[in-house]
Amino acid sequence: MKKQQHSSSNKINKDIIHKEDNKLSAKNLLWIGLGGIIGSSFFLASGLPISYAGPGVIFSYLLGGLITIQIAGALTSLSVNHPVSGSFKVYAEEILGPYMGFYVGWTFWIAAVLSIGAETIAMAIFSKLWFPNIPVWLLSITYSVIVIAINAFGLKNFGKIETIMSFIKSAALVVFILIGVAAIFGIFNTNNSVGLTTLLGHGGLFPNGLGGLSQSMLIVIFSYAGIGVVAMASSEVKDPKHDIPKAMIILLIVLIFLYVASILTVVSIIPWNTISTEKSPFIAVLEVINIPFAASIMNAVVLVASFSVMTGSYFSAIMMLVSLGNSHEAPAFVKKQGKNGVFYGSLIVTAVGLIAINIASYILPEKIYDYLISASAYFSFFSLGTILICFLKWRKTVANREVYKSPLAFGAPWSTIITLVIIFILFVFSLSIIDQRMGFYFALGISAIVSIAYFIVNRKLKNTT
Repeated sequence: MKKQQHSSSNKINKDIIHKEDNKLSAKNLLWIGLGGIIGSSFFLASGLPISYAGPGVIFSYLLGGLITIQIAGALTSLSVNHPVSGSFKVYAEEILGPYMGFYVGWTFWIAAVLSIGAETIAMAIFSKLWFPNIPVWLLSITYSVIVIAINAFGLKNFGKIETIMSFIKSAALVVFILIGVAAIFGIFNTNNSVGLTTLLGHGGLFPNGLGGLSQSMLIVIFSYAGIGVVAMASSEVKDPKHDIPKAMIILLIVLIFLYVASILTVVSIIPWNTISTEKSPFIAVLEVINIPFAASIMNAVVLVASFSVMTGSYFSAIMMLVSLGNSHEAPAFVKKQGKNGVFYGSLIVTAVGLIAINIASYILPEKIYDYLISASAYFSFFSLGTILICFLKWRKTVANREVYKSPLAFGAPWSTIITLVIIFILFVFSLSIIDQRMGFYFALGISAIVSIAYFIVNRKLKNTT
């Protein structure tokens, strides 16, 4: 009998150790955060905010960083005190009510699948540089399968792979900054004058005034929007009270530095009004400095960045689906978990959604598909706003209690309210641009479908209880 008890005890201890091995460290969380934020959109689309704001775009990225710090402070405070699968979906449900939890959960999952699908297609197009004879649809499906496989390896392996990819693209940005600084100090020969002459010699720091700065902010905020990946991983961290704050603070310092320093490098080497929105400004800089194979080098970095964002987004989509399953708002199948810690039910459902998006990209007219993808950006805006509202209400409920409050949320609650107002102003401003307005209409349509689904699911739950 004692031998049997001893054997059972050993089995339980082994299970605990195995589960701990599958948990994420602060370092893993840091790299997953960088992986989920710095994507191909920054490397390729940063020319657009530069064309709006000129050299003053560096202040746009600083302001975007300050807004992100407030959101990160809210997320860290909530995640440390309540590290759960589904993160802000659960907070919305507990603080704002079941409908908001359902809505936030499903729109987050839909937005994640849409953005991953868009990334796979973009990657396929970039890859045509190297594989001109392979059809785009085959490359996009191939990349989708690879991303699914990475997430199927288990948390421990997922953390390692994401760490490697995030390190590569972060290192690429650091090398880019160092090359740029060397060029400014005359170590590399360039095709034109560089430094302050280029930075300020084409209309000054704010050539398009505050209007240009405001226009650039919409795209800049999107480049920080992946911060939610850290929150989604919070329930899988070994020591939430230590690891989440540590990872989040280092993440923000590294992220803001990389964004601001690399963009400052760009506008100090190339006149802002010559930057084309059809080519990566990073490639343009390397060409001015006469770096050999610039296109291939940056193409490789963009592909790694895309893979990194996709794996992080896929992981977030899985965790959100698990949370929906735990609340009986998704089929029970999504909660099925393997020995390696992978929720294979959610993995499969998300894979089906991703393949469906890939197919839709070839069936739907191009404009309709673009509107569908841009709708996901509005869901991101909504999620950020929901996080801040949940934080404000949570602060009131714990006002007189000893709980962890992140120093990143400095100035709360007023700083949180100001951040909310800024996000709302940016949202309203986005509606003045016709393509983004059409994307908003599509977001409203998806919201209506999700809302109808909530009332159907809620009715069924009431009938079964």
